[in-house]
Amino acid sequence: MKKLILGVFLSFVLAGQVLAVQSGCKEKPDVGKIKQALEPVLGGAKVIKVNQSPVKGLYEVIVEARGRMIPVYMDCSKRFLITGEIIDLKEKKSITREKARELAKKAVEKKIKKLEKAIGKAKIEKLKKALGDRFADIKVIDLSKIPKKNLIAFGNPAAKMTVYVVTDPECPFCARFDTEMKKVLKGRKDVKFELILFPLPFHKHAQKIVQRVVCEKSINKKKEILEKSFEAVRERDEKKLEKLGKECKKGKDVIQQHFRFGSEVGIGGTPAIIFPHGIMVSGWMTADQINRVLDALK
Repeated sequence: MKKLILGVFLSFVLAGQVLAVQSGCKEKPDVGKIKQALEPVLGGAKVIKVNQSPVKGLYEVIVEARGRMIPVYMDCSKRFLITGEIIDLKEKKSITREKARELAKKAVEKKIKKLEKAIGKAKIEKLKKALGDRFADIKVIDLSKIPKKNLIAFGNPAAKMTVYVVTDPECPFCARFDTEMKKVLKGRKDVKFELILFPLPFHKHAQKIVQRVVCEKSINKKKEILEKSFEAVRERDEKKLEKLGKECKKGKDVIQQHFRFGSEVGIGGTPAIIFPHGIMVSGWMTADQINRVLDALK
């Protein structure tokens, strides 16, 4: 139920629904009561703010879901949740879309201010050029939240820069990123990559492969299994993937730890690349794109 509601937020908040509510709310929004009513069914999303809605009879509730601020609505009785657009027919505009754009703009401004303190304006401009349109979608996370144990490291151990990669051994885009990562490492010694294993629930073999990788004692064997899994993904060989997995209690515990981290920082898929200063970019990147971001942050 929680996942279903969160999915509705992310998939249908901009779907075209017209609402007409006539009776007004007699009391000011009680944020505590609304949080109490909503958060148990939000699937990890949080209530950030509650306002009177432009439409009588509804509260406007700002919800943070996977790093995005989303406007949804709740009736005065705090019983009914509405996840769709409010359309102003007279003005011919979507009140919900306008609010979503306003929230997105504020999020970018807040992000830039936070980055300015960490890296300065000059590096931000370089980062904007390096990322292009993807700059608006970056997140800035707290590096101290990263679970540092049980990571798989590639590159120069003494490198000045560390890039963390949230990856899944059965993810096609992770397999592509693996190829690009190796291109980067061939050309520079100032960076190392540390892989955070994050097997997505809908990948049939990923859980057991990660469990086996975690429980292998030899770092070379861990890397070998990962390489074979990415190779099997690129070759679309499911039989190879099936043979690589093995259940392991410690592996299961590590996976849960990584999932808690992912939920806390808003990771919705793989790969996710966390550059120095906690700058996180979702989705795979080419070696050239990775190098441009690293150069911008030097």
